[in-house]
Amino acid sequence: MADKDDVIKGASRFFSKLGSTLKHVGGEVADKAVIVGGEVKDKAKQVTGLGRGDVKVELDQVKWAPGSTIRGNVVLNLPEPVAAKRLVATLRARQKIMTISKTSSGKSVGTSHTDVFQFDAELGGAQDYTSGTHAFELPVPAEALDLRPSGSSGVNPLADAVRTVASALSPSQGPIEWEVIGRLEIAWGRDLSKSVDILIQR
Repeated sequence: MADKDDVIKGASRFFSKLGSTLKHVGGEVADKAVIVGGEVKDKAKQVTGLGRGDVKVELDQVKWAPGSTIRGNVVLNLPEPVAAKRLVATLRARQKIMTISKTSSGKSVGTSHTDVFQFDAELGGAQDYTSGTHAFELPVPAEALDLRPSGSSGVNPLADAVRTVASALSPSQGPIEWEVIGRLEIAWGRDLSKSVDILIQR
């Protein structure tokens, strides 16, 4: 028959082993919670773009002449590497069109943008991007001041339809607006982008 000391020693060993097992299991649960929490945070960044960092466009000037070349930088400020499809600098011209149409309750005013010109310069392909500066060059078309939305007639049926409807409903067209866009295109997530308005003048 075991004496009291043996019983106490056996119980002590049992509870000590139980305590270390619970500590190990608790540690694993905490580690898994950290992993899951990290995955949720990463997915939220991917979908919303929040917390991924930002993109900045740097230009030496904001006025450019037709036929000139715009030179600048797309600057990535990323707290951690971001897997992206490509990094692009874009020169785009758009025109805002306002239409006034008659409805059963009176008049309705609507606006839309029609693309007049777009040129993309790919600065990098599919890879993990980190913080850094990427130089670009974008050619301004020689006929920049003569561009009109109707120049794309027959190429983009949707844009043509918008223009046709606009013409029939007393349209008001704004000036052509030019911008340079830096964009990090992210697969299955929100792109990081920034645009800077520029002027094209002789």
